[in-house]
Amino acid sequence: CEDQIMSFLPMAMAIGGTVMQASAMRAQGKAEAAAADFNARSAEQEAAAKANLIRSQATRQIGTIRSQIGKSGATSAGTPLLVLAESAANAEIDALNAQYTGQRQAALYRAGGANAKAQGRVMAGASLLSGMGKIF
Repeated sequence: CEDQIMSFLPMAMAIGGTVMQASAMRAQGKAEAAAADFNARSAEQEAAAKANLIRSQATRQIGTIRSQIGKSGATSAGTPLLVLAESAANAEIDALNAQYTGQRQAALYRAGGANAKAQGRVMAGASLLSGMGKIF
């Protein structure tokens, strides 16, 4: 009876090692996916902050333009109004572009994370198959 147990012990240890290796590969994929999600959220936050900064700078710039129009004695109708409208539109386009860039970067991070997670599962399965093939 003891001989039978001793003959199964190496096999049990090999199976345990294979399962542990597969589990580690899966955990690595999950960790990489979590890091990618963190990076994605950071990219979105940075983009939002950049867009807010652009809008804030534009507000100050438009205030400066209004002040200069007032100092010159011109009315805000006609060309000065067009300059103000164009400045505001350009600033908003820049802000939206910053947000879009952040969203695209976040999407790339998330896609990379999903790929890492899937690769972890595939590698875990391959490890299990390979290990079991060597045992049996």
